[in-house]
Amino acid sequence: MNMDLTSAAIATLISSGIATSVTLFINRGNNLKNLNDQLDNILKISIQYPYLENPKFTNTWNENRDSSDEIYLRYDNYCNLVFNYIERICKYYKYDETKIQNHINIRSWIRVHKDCWNNPSVPYENSDCYSTELKNLINRFLQ
Repeated sequence: MNMDLTSAAIATLISSGIATSVTLFINRGNNLKNLNDQLDNILKISIQYPYLENPKFTNTWNENRDSSDEIYLRYDNYCNLVFNYIERICKYYKYDETKIQNHINIRSWIRVHKDCWNNPSVPYENSDCYSTELKNLINRFLQ
């Protein structure tokens, strides 16, 4: 009788372990799909408003960051989307720069939007809102 209980307990532990592993695997796949969907949405915005990724425009941020012109207001919000996405993808890959760079060209993306990162329209917005890991990563790419 003791052997039957031991066997049942072992079988339960094994099936629980397998179920947990499968759930974690599925969740990780869903998280990656969600991140890819977010990236697609950001890319659609940049296709609709191509100036948002054009260095000739992004380099004008510093002198226009206080502007009420719709294009600069849009750019400010767009940069928030970009940096929020970058933080999510970095967390997903646990800040492994090789894995992140294999997924997106993060270094170039950050450099295009460096002025908005360094000089947000709301003072201290980036330094107060983002994780230390992300700030360190971005600052390394901007050196």
